[in-house]
Amino acid sequence: MATISIPEGMNEKEYYETVVSEEEFLRWYKEQDHPTYENPSVTADMVAYCFVEGRLKLLVIRRKTHPCQHRVALVGGFLQKHEDAIQACIREVQEEVGLELTPQKVEQLMTVSTPGRDPRGWVITIAHLVYLPAEAVDMVRAGDDAKEVLFLDVDFKHGECSLDGRVLTAEDFAFDHYEIVQESIKRIQGRLAWNPTFLHLLEEPFTVYEATELVNLIHPDKEILTNNFLVTYGSYVEEVGVKRVPKKKTTQDPIAGKKANLKRINKI
Repeated sequence: MATISIPEGMNEKEYYETVVSEEEFLRWYKEQDHPTYENPSVTADMVAYCFVEGRLKLLVIRRKTHPCQHRVALVGGFLQKHEDAIQACIREVQEEVGLELTPQKVEQLMTVSTPGRDPRGWVITIAHLVYLPAEAVDMVRAGDDAKEVLFLDVDFKHGECSLDGRVLTAEDFAFDHYEIVQESIKRIQGRLAWNPTFLHLLEEPFTVYEATELVNLIHPDKEILTNNFLVTYGSYVEEVGVKRVPKKKTTQDPIAGKKANLKRINKI
């Protein structure tokens, strides 16, 4: 590095941070200062829900490799240099499920930087909520990190995930993914009325009856009647047509055989 003349009373760091051009500062920073700081790895993990036949499901994988071998994990991966965290989520869904998601169906949930959360080293994760269409259940495929791709049943009332009838505990999940799932449930329930992004779980166009069923699954302690759905959520949807609800032999659905207005999301 060329000899520099630093003004009296100023050290080298102060000189490059305040006097020289940004280009000169960055060159100095990379050579002198930057190596003193460790660089963490960053991942994007997804709490990816879908609404299928009246049930809420969570997309996960069972890891085939260390660390956390054989445990259930959220779908995710390390960020690549050319992408942001939302783009990483969209890429991972494409790789695991074969679906092209829009950014509107991905929202940041939380950043987790707890020291030691990953035995491989310093790994910070940016967790996201992802809303998958119902067809995702039939489109999943195992990737490099997965022994198998699974959909867990999610009970929002008790904050539980289950597989084949067995309720899973924190020990069944990799890393701190169990805690991230719990936080996702609180987030969705806490913003139910004023920021209902969960409506992206509905297949458009949808009926008010389908939307009410979803609302009541998410917050069963505060169930609403179908007639009240538009009172709370009317500003977020718009009418796009009508359809006749088919009769079902196994249910006593009061609207079976009747016409229902079709809705789609207007804004959230």
